[in-house]
Parts: sequence; C-alpha cells; structure tokens
Amino acid sequence: MGLLDVETIRKSFPFFDPAADGSGPPVYLDSAATTQKPAAVLDQLNAYYTRSNANVHRGVYRLAVEATELYEGARSKVAAFVGARRSEEIVFTKNATEAVNLLSYSLMWAADEHRVGPGDEIVVTEMEHHSNLIPWRLLAERVGAKISYLGITNDGRLDLSALEERVTERTKLVAVVHASNILGTINPIAPIAARAAEVGALLVVDAAQSVPHLGIDVNALGADFVTFSGHKMCGPTGIGVLWGKYDLLAELPPFLGGGEMIETVTVDAMAYAPPPLRFEAGTPPVAQAVGLGAACDYLDSLGMDAIAAHDQALIEYALDRLGQVPGIRFIGPENTADRLPLMSFVLDGVPLQQVRTALDQAGIAVRSGHHCAQLACSRFGIPAAVRASFYLYNTPAEVDFLADTLERTRSTTTVYATPPELTDTRPVRPYKEILMPGIFEPWGHALVGALAPAPGARALDVGTGPGTVARLLAAAVGPTGAVVGTDISAGMLALAKEEPSAPGSAAIQYVECGAAPLHVSDEAFDLVTMQQVLQYVPDRRAAVAELRRALRPGARLAIATWLPLDRNPLFEALHAALTSVLGREAAAQFEEPWSLSGEEVADLVAFAGFGQVRLDRWTVPVTVAGGAEALSCLYSFSAVGPEVAGLGGERRTALLDAVRANLADRTDADGVHALTASSVVTATAI
Repeated sequence: MGLLDVETIRKSFPFFDPAADGSGPPVYLDSAATTQKPAAVLDQLNAYYTRSNANVHRGVYRLAVEATELYEGARSKVAAFVGARRSEEIVFTKNATEAVNLLSYSLMWAADEHRVGPGDEIVVTEMEHHSNLIPWRLLAERVGAKISYLGITNDGRLDLSALEERVTERTKLVAVVHASNILGTINPIAPIAARAAEVGALLVVDAAQSVPHLGIDVNALGADFVTFSGHKMCGPTGIGVLWGKYDLLAELPPFLGGGEMIETVTVDAMAYAPPPLRFEAGTPPVAQAVGLGAACDYLDSLGMDAIAAHDQALIEYALDRLGQVPGIRFIGPENTADRLPLMSFVLDGVPLQQVRTALDQAGIAVRSGHHCAQLACSRFGIPAAVRASFYLYNTPAEVDFLADTLERTRSTTTVYATPPELTDTRPVRPYKEILMPGIFEPWGHALVGALAPAPGARALDVGTGPGTVARLLAAAVGPTGAVVGTDISAGMLALAKEEPSAPGSAAIQYVECGAAPLHVSDEAFDLVTMQQVLQYVPDRRAAVAELRRALRPGARLAIATWLPLDRNPLFEALHAALTSVLGREAAAQFEEPWSLSGEEVADLVAFAGFGQVRLDRWTVPVTVAGGAEALSCLYSFSAVGPEVAGLGGERRTALLDAVRANLADRTDADGVHALTASSVVTATAI
C-alpha cells in the first residue's frame, strides 16, 4: 500500500507511549489541526533551554553566539526544506496567521508598485481558511479595495473557469490555499501563478496543510509569498514561516517596529534592517525555531516522497472504508487524485454533536465544526462537519476503528430522517399555542432584553421549543446576524419551523440535540439563552461547560430557572391540585423543575470559566388565555404527565375542578393572571 513502518515511527513519538497505568493515547485523527511531536524535536527544545539559552543577534559572548548559530541554522534548515534560494527569504513568525497578517499590513504601507489601495482588487477563493481570508478582507475594508472570489465545483475542486474574468489588470493580489483544510483538495497553483504574473498581481499561497505532506518547492510553485506553520509538521507551536522572494521582501516596509528590525536610527531618520530581520522585531521565538529545524530534519530522515506515498495509501483506504458507512456524506472530493489525507463528513440524519461525542467517548480524537472555513461549509449547505485527518503515524487499523465506531453510532442513534413537515406535532402543539404565548414568551422578552443583542451577533437558544425565543433573538440581531435554536424534540422543532421569522430578522437554523449529555452547535456564538432547561439536564456541570465551549471570549450568557413553588402561584396551584387528587407522592414528581437553586446555577457558571457572574431573581406577569383548562396542559409536559394521562374520567374532572378552585381568584374572562418567578444568571465568557 506504500505505507511507512508506523510501528517504528510511533516509537519516536512520546505521545504514543503507554501511560503509567497502562492506558494508551486516543486514536489521534486531528493532525490537520496540529501534529504530535517526535522526541527529536522535544529533545532539541529541551537542549536549547537547558544548555544554549541566550538572546540572539546581540551578544558576542560564546553562549549568545551559539544561540544565534542555532537560530540561524534553523532558518537555513527551513529554507532548504522548502527549496528557498537563500535563507534570508525565510521570515519567522509565531504562526501562519501572523505571516499573512504581516503581509497584509506591509502591502497596505508599501510603495506604489505593491501598495494595495482604493479601487484595487484582491482575489481569494471560497476554499480559504479564515487565516488567508480575514486579513485580506480587513485590508480591503481599510483601504477601499474590492474582494472577489474563485468558487468551488460540486466535487470540491477549485473552479478556475472564471480565472481570467476574476484576475484582471485591476487585481493587485491573489491569495489561494494550496491544500484545503476542510475539503482535502490540493489546488493547481501553476495556472493561477501564470495568470497573476500576466496581469502583474502578487500571488500568496497558504501552504500550512501542504508543506507537512508534499515537500513543496517554493520556487517551482510559482508564488511570490508562501506561508506555513511549524506545529502542523511535527514542530512546536508558536512558530510559523513567511517565505518571500528576497527582492520583494526588501521592498516591503516592516510590520512591527522595535528592537532588531532597525539598522540605524537618529533623532530624525531611521533605516530598516534587511530581510528577514526587518520583519522580526523583538526577541524572536528562538527555541521554537530550533524545534522547527529539528522537525525538518526528522521529516527529511523519513523522506517526503515516502510520507506522500503513505498519505496517499491512507486516504485511498479511508475513502473506500468510510464510504461503506450508511448515510455518510463526504464534504469534498470523493476520489484520491490531488488529495490530502483528510476527510470531512456528516452522517445524514444523525446530529453532528452526537457523532462528535460518540467518537470522543470511543477514544477517537477528531475535529468538528466549520474548521475556520465557513465559506466552504456554506458552499455545500452545511454549518459544520466532522473531520478526520491522518499523518505519518496513522494506520489502516485506525481507519477501520473510526468506520466501525461510526457504524455503531448510526445503528444505536435514533435517525431523524422524517421530513419536518411530516412530523407529528399534535402532542406538543398545546405547548406552542398555550404555554409559549402565556408564559414563555414574556420570559423570552425579558431574557433577550437583558442581553441586548447587537445587530449582526450570532445567538444560540438552548431548549428552543417551538422557537419563540429564537425568533425574538433573530429580530434583535437583524439580517446580518444568525441564530441557532436547539431542542431534543423533533416535534418541537417542527412547530418552530411552521412559523417564519419576522421581516428583517436573522436566519434561524433549528438543530436537534441531545440532553444527556447536552449538545450544542460547534459554531462560536456571541450570546446564549437557556430558559427553564438546565434543571432537566442530568449532568449540569458538563452542560454549562458545553455552553462555555460554544461562546467566544467576551460573549454573554443568560440562564433562567424557576424559583420554588411558593414564588410561582400558577405552578403552586397546579401542585396543590395534584396533591389533593393524587396524593403527595405523585405530586412530588411535579416539583422537579423547581429543585435547582439560582445559587447552584451561578456556581456552575463560575466553575465553567465564566466571569461577571450575576444572580437576579425576576418576576414577570403572565396571562394564560383559556383559564384553568388551558393551563392544565402543563401536566402533559412534566414528569407527572403519564399519571395524569392515565386517570379515568371522574378523577380527571376532579383534578380540573381542583385547579379551577385554586385559581378562582386569579381568573377572569381573559384567562388566568399571575406572576411567575425565576432565578436569572447572567455571565460573560472569559
């Protein structure tokens, strides 16, 4: 199959050593995010810090000279690894993202020939990682340039049919990913490079995924600049690379100012250092560079051709084996030509969050989400996907284990394949028609008002039911925002989809989720609401941790939980009626939603890593149209529902009479009126 001797290779990686208790590591299938590190790299890092640690380029004592030689030696190793003509073409950054940002700022400040300014055009692709998209979008916004896109074909390849139409004499820069981190596609750079050169545009290639697998030659690639990261090629985190043609680097101004990037400075003049130092202000990541040099040595020792052959054999096997999993749908090319050893997929009918959790519980480490490639996800009509990515230490047996686990997951998970319009909503319709307008909508207005969503925000409503709070959020964040509503009930979500959002509202995506454990979307949100749900979740600590995972730093959270029955006259009246007809033991089941205190919720939120935790006790007036008869539908949605449903006609009448009597002083022609009370915990993700 062209496979490497993985058993021997794994002995070079401490990650794969058994733990003291004999347990092994997870099946690691997330190398597209970051690779494991061989001992040769870790040893070099340790040796530098313990025996060679000194600042570089400045001292003339022996240790400082040795540190400088190690740092510049690493630069030479990286240059040789990617075929650079001289080591000065290698600029060390902290990651590939910083390398792209360095370029975007330098081009904003460059001399006329290379400066990107008003009216200029930047061409990117819909396949880009955000690291090679957002910096160019920001540059365009700042200088008044225009962004245009090369699209993606239905089979996950870069669509070059409009290349000449998109890349014109007005184009100043083209930015393209060499290999997609979500689709696995390896893009043909040569025709893009030729067209860019024809119109005089600069070409920037994001090679973060390709350098670890393909052994690229930057000059043969035809690019002007290439960026990549150390941690994806067995090197340390905190080190990235910008390669650029030396003449171009020499013409660009620096990105950051400070020590080392300056050649001379006087009170009224200064001269920049030559590349690469002009782009490496301050103390550089010396140890990380040394580690990256060691990673280049390690990969060279295996041979990039051998690594590429191993990758090809794995992806061929994986596409075939996983293709046998019922309901799997690959996002990207389904053939192995020009393909990295990674695959993104969904299981039709099985929520992504359940797939992710099942794989994690089986000991398989994969990535899920939009993979910082939202344009590609949107192109294929999905918000997110699971991604399995392989490298030189993975085996066909691990592919089998992944496929077997997916098959078990599908066979043991209820697959919701019924179209929403055919879902039976009759059992839950009273929730929408009676409880939502009477009780939950007033609380939804209070929660959304407390969070004061900004236009354009991304919001998540957990336990969305028939979507009332989701629609309130959608109206608040407006058409530039987005809302996801999750619920464990297919019937509830079917109700939610019946009612459209108000004009001018954000799009709403309804997602079926789990409750034990709680699952939420893999997207990042600006705010989350949870109304009267947490008390029903078995593992509350895990649930709040899941909410924290879904929020970006600075995002806000609001959780409402009912206060005890004596603070909620409506529900106390229902409880008293149950006690009089069914007895205390049965009525105790009705108390469950009120068993979770606000203090406990606040403690859970603080423990999960939220800050600015605040606990308030709110009361909100509610009116349930239809009186006691309508309000009694709440029994059906509580733990006592089966017992109430099983009552004979005489006892059901007695229960309804008891409810009427208990609510007589709060009932008029408009319905039942009362105050409801909840603990409301608000917090900020830190």
